[in-house]
Amino acid sequence: MALDAQALQRLLCERLCADVQVVTRPDGALMLRTHFEFPDGDRFPIHLSETGVGGLRLSDRGHTLMHISYDHDVDVFVDGTRGQMLERIVGETGVDRDGGVFRLDTSMEGLPGAIFRFGQALTRIHDLTFLSRSRVRSTFYDDLAELLKSLIDEDKVQADYLPEELPNPEAYRVDYRIEGKFDVPLFLYGVPNRDKARLTTIMLSHFHRHGLRFESMLVFEDQSEIPRLDLARLSDVGGEMISSLESSADLGRKLLKRVA
Repeated sequence: MALDAQALQRLLCERLCADVQVVTRPDGALMLRTHFEFPDGDRFPIHLSETGVGGLRLSDRGHTLMHISYDHDVDVFVDGTRGQMLERIVGETGVDRDGGVFRLDTSMEGLPGAIFRFGQALTRIHDLTFLSRSRVRSTFYDDLAELLKSLIDEDKVQADYLPEELPNPEAYRVDYRIEGKFDVPLFLYGVPNRDKARLTTIMLSHFHRHGLRFESMLVFEDQSEIPRLDLARLSDVGGEMISSLESSADLGRKLLKRVA
């Protein structure tokens, strides 16, 4: 059976017109009702207003970041790796960000395409929250840095520390050197995967062979994902272990015991 292109066109026009509606709020402001929605079922609140040059403006009036703030620290969300990806989305879609508000200006004729572009942009922005949930490697280190910043004075922490007392120190970079009690530094490593677990085992073993005075702490992305044999080797040479960043209270408690 041959498809009737004109019939399909009429059907699409009828259905899309029915699915995208302009609604007048009690205060007289206009909103667009679309099928774009957050994972919890709330629809995107897309506000429609005039611009000073006779065009139209689509705006979320800050609702997207407010929705994200229910489960995430927005200051952290717009920083680091996620912040870079957020700015890329804004640049690619032509959406402007004014503080916590996302908006898109368009002409009357360009409104249909702008609606879909704006909805797509807000969807991609909200989808950045899944990076935090899955703890991909790129955000794991960002999250660890933010967590340490919230727990310890910055002047006590040195990132990417090189143990200069050892030969070839560049090969044995420590994620964080933290001032410890009794002049014994704490070497803290983030361990997002098996490869980093193995590398950390090699470095800690090297430090022990050269008689370095230090304590160590290992913070995993997900300790259960590390193969048992690799974890056993690491536990032989390493100190305290934190199973994941979700165990922030455990991390804070163990740090306070060792930090000067």
